[in-house]
Amino acid sequence: MLGLDDLRAYANALPDVEEKPHFRLPSFAVRGKPFAGLERGETTAIVSVDRETAAAAVAEDPATYEEVWRNAGRPIWVGVRVRLASVPAERLRELVEAAWRNKAPNRVVAAYDAER
Repeated sequence: MLGLDDLRAYANALPDVEEKPHFRLPSFAVRGKPFAGLERGETTAIVSVDRETAAAAVAEDPATYEEVWRNAGRPIWVGVRVRLASVPAERLRELVEAAWRNKAPNRVVAAYDAER
């Protein structure tokens, strides 16, 4: 099963990432914007991908992925919940990068892509 060390490695491989607690749980942010974190029990992670990426993941494997919405008087999009026991490592890495791209400033993403 994947865990915090894997999530940390995938997140920290990307530019301008900072690890900081979010409600006392490990979370990763780019330029102050959270994009990935573990949930209680460390069996699931939430990554802040766009709706299309989340929908594709859920369609691919609904037992592993679940859309996440928060209700603060109205539904607010969050991302996708990933069950760490069943997600392939490469797929988690892809989702972490997609979430980072979703939250990172355009110039940071462009600089990262230019270096690759």
